[in-house]
Order: sequence, then C-alpha cells, then structure tokens
Amino acid sequence: MPKQQHANHRGNHDHKLTQLQTDLALLFATDLHVGSERLYKIKRKGTSLNLQYDIDGEMHQRSYLSALSWRAIMLFALTEGKTVTVHEMDQPGRYRQMFPKTLLRRLQWHARQNANFPPVARLYDPNGSTVMLLTRSRIFSHAADALHNLTDGGPVFQPLWISDIMALRPMLGIELVRDEAFSATMPISAYLEAAAITGRIVEEPELAELPLTGKTPILATPSSSKAVASVFDQACREKPAMAKLRSRSIYDDYSFPTATEEVR
Repeated sequence: MPKQQHANHRGNHDHKLTQLQTDLALLFATDLHVGSERLYKIKRKGTSLNLQYDIDGEMHQRSYLSALSWRAIMLFALTEGKTVTVHEMDQPGRYRQMFPKTLLRRLQWHARQNANFPPVARLYDPNGSTVMLLTRSRIFSHAADALHNLTDGGPVFQPLWISDIMALRPMLGIELVRDEAFSATMPISAYLEAAAITGRIVEEPELAELPLTGKTPILATPSSSKAVASVFDQACREKPAMAKLRSRSIYDDYSFPTATEEVR
C-alpha cells in the first residue's frame, strides 16, 4: 500500500475508533428512563428481548432478561474491534419493520460532526402518548439519538440503544410503530427548543407558531446507574483514553447554539 494511501487508511481507522469510543461514552453515561425509573428495573416479570445476531460471522440467538446484558456484550465486542450484526429483535420481522435498511442509511448519513438536520424518523405508540424523534445513528447503527417523552420529567434528548427501543414492547407493553408519513423540514434544534418551551414534543406545524429564539436549551438527561457505569468502568481500565470522554455531551456533536442552564 502506498504511504499516502496507508496514512489515509490509518487516519480513517483512528477516526472511526475515536467516534466509537465517544458514542460508547455517551451511551454509558445515561439510561433510558420510563416514567421515573430505569427500563431494566421496571420490566414486566418473565419478559425478555429475543435477539438474533452474529459477532464476526458467528451466529447467536438468545433471549435477554435484562437490557444490561446486551450493553455488556456490545461494549466488549466493539472495543475489541469485532463486528456485530443484528438480524432480528423481538418478534420475527419487527426489527426490519421498525428500522429498515433505508432508514438506517439515512440515520448514518446524518451522523456527522456539527450537524443540525431535521429529524429522520418518528416513532409513536398508537395506544398511548409516547413519541420519539430520531436524528442520527451511533456505533454502526446499533444506537440512535432520540428526542422522546418517556420520562416523567418532560422531554429528553439522549442517545439510545436500538435494543432498548425494541425492548419497550415485550418488556413494558409499549408497542411503538414507525410513522411512515413523517417528513420533517425544521432542524432538530427547533424541536428541542419547542420541547423546552412547551414541556412536550411538538408537531412541525406548531413550530412556526412558537416564539423560537434559535438558542437551544439543554434538556436534562437521566444519569447512568451504578450497574451501567461499572460496565463502562471496566472498559476504561483497559482503554484509559475512553475515560477522558466521560464529560462529553450529546450536544457537542451538534452545531446549534445552546442556552447555558439545563431545563428540568
């Protein structure tokens, strides 16, 4: 390989590794809360998330009783440079129904530094009030940034494992579906500011009627549990560079100006 080509290849590899570490740090710094409690603590008794996946081509089919199990598997496989490919989650066919390859490609295209694109997809519960807007993917499409209203404290903007989104149906009975008619034109910063003003996730026609200032308040983010943090701590001991990323915020990957105080 010519020297310049080798240097470019090494630079791309280093960038992907740094982005992977950043994404993992963000995901392990927060938990998905439903109501006032963490997802893995309130799942219905006897429920699990069915997963079919391969790690470097070796197939696995398992049912996980806790969302923590998948986090640990993903963390150690990815930090070791292995490739994880998910084939099924939950019921047969539901993963691709919720996250078709075309959607994953759009989310991946939006996964660039200093962006402020419109949301790519809208998930909602036909039998409830849950709404989730997805903006970009993380860690090779195993996670995505989402503005959602699952918590008691108002809308939250955080990176979420796609497995946690899929687990909401079997573990809690929240059967999200993808809004196939959804098409946004306003940037995610407008949705975030509207969520801070109104305390809810606003539909696009209403955005034009709100007194938006262009300054995006930082919505409060649920913190990580000790159990989740301990898994990440082990990875940091093996790769000390990851520990430096603990203070990074999801907002650091976007290009809009933010207000200084968190909205709670």
